[in-house]
Amino acid sequence: MNWNIKKEIINLREKEKGFKLTKRGGDVSILLIYPNAYSVSINNLGYVGIYEIFNKCQGILCERAYIPNDWRKRTDFRLYSIESFKSLSEFDALAFSVSFELDFLNIVYILSRENIPLFSYERDDSYPLIVGGGIALSANPEPLADIFDILFIGEGEELVKEFSEYLIFKKEKKLNKKEFFEILKNVEGIYIPSVEQKLPIKRRIYLNFENDPMVSPIISENAVFSNMALCELVRGCKYQCRFCLAGYFYRPYRSSTIEVINKKLKEFYDFSPKIGLIVPAIDPNLNLREIENMFCNGEVLLSFSSLRLEDINEDLLSLIEKSGQKTVTIAPETGTDRLRIVLNKGFSNEDILNFVNKLKNYKIKTLKLYFMLGLPTEKSEDIEGIYSLVREIRKLNPKVEISVSFSTFIPKPHTPFQWEKMENEEYIVSTQKVLSEKLREIKRVRIEMEDYFWSFWQGVFSRGDRNLNKLWKEIYENKEISVSILKKSMRNNEDLFLNYLNKKDKNDVLPWDVVDTGVRKDYLWREREKAYEGKLTMACRKNCNACGVCT
Repeated sequence: MNWNIKKEIINLREKEKGFKLTKRGGDVSILLIYPNAYSVSINNLGYVGIYEIFNKCQGILCERAYIPNDWRKRTDFRLYSIESFKSLSEFDALAFSVSFELDFLNIVYILSRENIPLFSYERDDSYPLIVGGGIALSANPEPLADIFDILFIGEGEELVKEFSEYLIFKKEKKLNKKEFFEILKNVEGIYIPSVEQKLPIKRRIYLNFENDPMVSPIISENAVFSNMALCELVRGCKYQCRFCLAGYFYRPYRSSTIEVINKKLKEFYDFSPKIGLIVPAIDPNLNLREIENMFCNGEVLLSFSSLRLEDINEDLLSLIEKSGQKTVTIAPETGTDRLRIVLNKGFSNEDILNFVNKLKNYKIKTLKLYFMLGLPTEKSEDIEGIYSLVREIRKLNPKVEISVSFSTFIPKPHTPFQWEKMENEEYIVSTQKVLSEKLREIKRVRIEMEDYFWSFWQGVFSRGDRNLNKLWKEIYENKEISVSILKKSMRNNEDLFLNYLNKKDKNDVLPWDVVDTGVRKDYLWREREKAYEGKLTMACRKNCNACGVCT
């Protein structure tokens, strides 16, 4: 093992606090790989939460691995476990936790550099099982279906425990892969692409979330959120934004309590760590007083993916200020009320400006605004509306710094917009240019534009199928992820990729139809129709029969 790599791992490990792996061995060994940087992995609740669950299973020893920050420059690139410096070949199973489609590239690269055959049918029983999970793989497993032996579809809390028992049984009975797949193929939430299964695969849902929410079992100063324990106060989102995968994939909406979270944190820490509460949107049922009581030690930072304007009140703004946050984020998504209704966002530009006016009474230094370009029914006036809205915000609050981020709309699987097209490069780049020029006329506005090149690939990977095997093979054989390889693939497979990104018809068979999220397809189509009709849909409520999940 290269000493520099070992030194880096030791340095990272020594700065970790919380859950410590005390096992020295187990009947089955698993390496849980996050195919991205350490700083990101340690703040991924699904990854570190599953790590802790695996290690609670009797007979299982689970260790972790990540990709070094400078991995592209390294000729000695290898992965080793954080806990014992073992190489990949020393484990019974390699489990990848995948939250982002672009990390598909990193998975192929890892297998290539470790000389593990790329496709499942090429690997005999001398190689570790290759297992995958996480929302990026669960939503549409088909792009990597021929690479993975086994894929987890849905939420993993209970699935991990069941899978662990099967792994131990496999080792005890000395089952080969084929025999193992036969006994595993009927487990709900398990997808084994190489065998005949009853399709679609039903998504696993963890219904005990209220009593057992995920919290960070490990914190580190090297994390994106340094020395902070992230806590999943709610799972899913009651709002039905028609572009949002998480809002549909993580149904039903579930919430826990601060009391339960505190109890779990005490299992891992003998001190009070800083706490980041992850909430996709504000829930009126959240006990803000209960949260405020935790600020006496300055130990809480609220983290909202974005604030819903219709739910913001003075109590919440006061709470954000007391937490020490200097930045507030909202997601207008577009510049006009009309297009916002298409997305099922019911607040108006007037609501946004009223909110900005309120911010003057609080110590907020930066206002972040998230927008998307290429949305369904988008017109030139919607783009002009973005500039006008930012200009009005600046007039209303001259002191706050404005950060404006633009991403490209990607029609995600299992959403009402899954049938829509993704706009082409010419449209997005020209629109970005117009907005950049206009917004630069406004003082103290920072602009971030997502590179269309990577948006394109995110769209291809999220909507693709097994025809991507040719690309994976080329990356594998070249042992590198290069822009030149991707550009060459774009030229050689233009028709295939454009087909992935083109508009779909109602009765088209989609690659991700192999997954049953519980949300009926006719419900999604009706939501799409309502978008074009300019109609809003009310927030989710418990035990309704509308979409099918709670039936």
